[in-house]
Amino acid sequence: MNNIVDFISIKQKKQSEKIERMFRKANSLQDVQEIDKLVEGRALAVQDHKLFLAFLKYLEGKKLEPQQVFKEVLQLPKFKFEERYQMNWQAVVQLCFTFLAILKENEPEQYAEFIAKAT
Repeated sequence: MNNIVDFISIKQKKQSEKIERMFRKANSLQDVQEIDKLVEGRALAVQDHKLFLAFLKYLEGKKLEPQQVFKEVLQLPKFKFEERYQMNWQAVVQLCFTFLAILKENEPEQYAEFIAKAT
């Protein structure tokens, strides 16, 4: 059983590293097909949903529009994003990817629209 858990955690870590490398530069959405592959391969756990909902509540308290924050985490360089929002860039990238996976699964048209507007 330990081997299965290790395999899952290793796979998640590799995917997180790919996401971070892709989004490290400004205007990360230039390779939409690669992002699409990563979104499709993203397996969301209950914990991902809980963290995402908590983040949405946090943004609501700060009177920030979630889609705008997610667009800017993809468009701005890391230092500019952190300066503007005073948030951990890496954590928001992961939450953005959760957002994209949920959106693609539930609202494919809105997903395509979001990707088109963010590029």
